[in-house]
Amino acid sequence: MSSIEILGPDRIDKPVSTLAMVPKTGTITRVGRQAYTLMMFVAREQGAEDEETGLFGAPLNSVIRGYDGSTGSVKELKKHLLSMVTHVVEWQSPSPAETEEWGACGLLSQVNLKKKNGENWLYWAYPPALRQEMLYPLRYAQIRRTSIAQFRSHAGLALYEICARYKDNPSHLTSKQHWHWWLPVLTGKPIPKEIKTEFRFFNRDTIKPAIEEVNEVSELAVTVHEFKVGRSIEFIQFEVHLKQEPSVKDSKAIDLTKVARAIQLGIDAEIAEDHFIRYGELVFAKAIERLEGRLAMPGTPILSRHAYLKALLKDRVIDKSAPEENQPNVIEIVVTKKEHPGVLAQASLREREAEKLAIVRTELARLDAPAMEQLLLELKDNFVERNMSQAVMKRMEEGKWESALIMGELARFYWKRTRGTDWSSADALPKVERVEQAGLF
Repeated sequence: MSSIEILGPDRIDKPVSTLAMVPKTGTITRVGRQAYTLMMFVAREQGAEDEETGLFGAPLNSVIRGYDGSTGSVKELKKHLLSMVTHVVEWQSPSPAETEEWGACGLLSQVNLKKKNGENWLYWAYPPALRQEMLYPLRYAQIRRTSIAQFRSHAGLALYEICARYKDNPSHLTSKQHWHWWLPVLTGKPIPKEIKTEFRFFNRDTIKPAIEEVNEVSELAVTVHEFKVGRSIEFIQFEVHLKQEPSVKDSKAIDLTKVARAIQLGIDAEIAEDHFIRYGELVFAKAIERLEGRLAMPGTPILSRHAYLKALLKDRVIDKSAPEENQPNVIEIVVTKKEHPGVLAQASLREREAEKLAIVRTELARLDAPAMEQLLLELKDNFVERNMSQAVMKRMEEGKWESALIMGELARFYWKRTRGTDWSSADALPKVERVEQAGLF
């Protein structure tokens, strides 16, 4: 147990009986579920309990980092670890008759936190009924560590793990269950004696956000099918497919100018980039244009630009038009409008920048690891000299150079580094000569 980092393959084979957990005495949290999966992965990698302690073990911070948590969240994780011992859950497979029923038990039978060489170490043991299933599952779902680390809700994480079980099934469909069955499974909360909520609220508050999160952060694409009994929706079923990975040949260059423009309009850099990724280039660009136009209009100022932008992205009507009695009589005349030369020039400029960005992405993909590392070090020094914003420096420190904020700067820096000319220059050396002159190959 000398390893400080949790290493190994990205894939985790999670037993199907641990996918649809129904809590009986307490709530299952998103952090608890993520940590529990990482601990199962560690236990399986170790193969057996430590001879000295009789427990599985790992550095506490390595478990936290494994699900992309904050290394300062030890106090929070302690609370979740305690619930794994004290709270009882009922195990069931998302597919009927897929596994044998063994009743209910705790997630862990024991958990300890001890200091070892000045570092917090986590030790744990499984109940006898679970140990064999956790270490040597007969049926399992293939999930990704990198995917589970990105979820920020229990409902999204639980739906992802269940749907992962069916991504390779010929039907690509989960089993059809009453929505009452899904209620505790997705919310992570015990079933009340009397279910007072209605399906429409469960659908609005839990199902739809969970589907949106799965589709956003994971490798799966999920949709829901609803089945009525009479006039009421009683059963639901999910259809799941693996997302199609876009090929380099078919991928389009990303226009980063709108992200930069959003920042200039007062939108936080991280929020702008998240919206760009979530809603797509076209929707984001249109929303920024509308926001810019609204800011240029006289009248009542916008109280929150972030809220206004989000409403635009969701295509909600924001500014109400004046009442009809206050509207002047207008005769509409259809006029064929010619594009302004400036608009055409801007479109041409965007096309040239897109072509350049595509070239840069192709060349970056050809760099070996040492050359790429050297390039990023030089870019970081350049950022320090230019006193770049904290948002940019944070992404650089985290190694997220493919993010929209960094990629725009990296493309310009690389272009200057390999061509000897600024990004806006129309003249360029032949591609092979540029790369060789830069000494990157």
